[in-house]
Amino acid sequence: MNIKLIALDLDGTIFTDDLVISERMRRAIQDAQEAGAIVTIATGRMFRSARQIAENLDISAQLICYQGAMIAHSATGEALYHKTAPLDLTHEIIRETAKMGLHLNLYLNDNIYISKITPEAEFYSRINMNMPLNPVGDLNAWLDDQGRAEPTKLVIVTDAEQTDATLALFTRLYGDRLQVTKSHPRFTEFTNAACSKGRALAILADHYDVSREDVMAIGDGHNDLDMIAWAGYGVAMSTSPEAVLSAARIITGALKEDGAAQAIEEYVKRET
Repeated sequence: MNIKLIALDLDGTIFTDDLVISERMRRAIQDAQEAGAIVTIATGRMFRSARQIAENLDISAQLICYQGAMIAHSATGEALYHKTAPLDLTHEIIRETAKMGLHLNLYLNDNIYISKITPEAEFYSRINMNMPLNPVGDLNAWLDDQGRAEPTKLVIVTDAEQTDATLALFTRLYGDRLQVTKSHPRFTEFTNAACSKGRALAILADHYDVSREDVMAIGDGHNDLDMIAWAGYGVAMSTSPEAVLSAARIITGALKEDGAAQAIEEYVKRET
């Protein structure tokens, strides 16, 4: 076997909300790169967040961000691929969430815009390395002033016990026109319908001239399912939902067992 490209989900795969990455995981990434594999990140996080994590892990590569809505290089910031959410649907979601009293993040030009600071906004920022929040009041009025700019992503932040019902409602309302997914126990996310981690990984593999059979993808959530199914070595953490486990070729240990590191150690071998 000759794995040439490894795509790593972040949350629930290599760290929890504390953002601590184990030494074993760091060593596995370093060893894989020394063995000749390209290691990248495949995350729902914004590019500026993923870029900091990549730098911390000494990863220099194209990064899959925003649930696959953007691919950009960790060193240069230049975008290889970028799809935005349609403006009309964005306005609808802003209205719907405001009517329901739900907190909404809007991502434009790799910045977070919100109507006002809320506990949900503060939680989001805290687990995203204290990313700055930009309160603008009426999000629809603010967006109208941005010259018809379209956001990369929208995220509803709720309490964990509300997320599944929120996801189900907005999937029913918009699931045929947008990608609607759950990336975290508290997040319901919206991106362009053409976007997913799996589609982005296929684009990235083509960019690096790597065949599907030589790609490893490791993740733990519903938003990782299609990249795990697409990769020749699709790896699911043992704590993944049943649908994700069923899509995987390989099931590895839980995060607390350094499952992602286990998979890399077992399947990515230094050439001798």
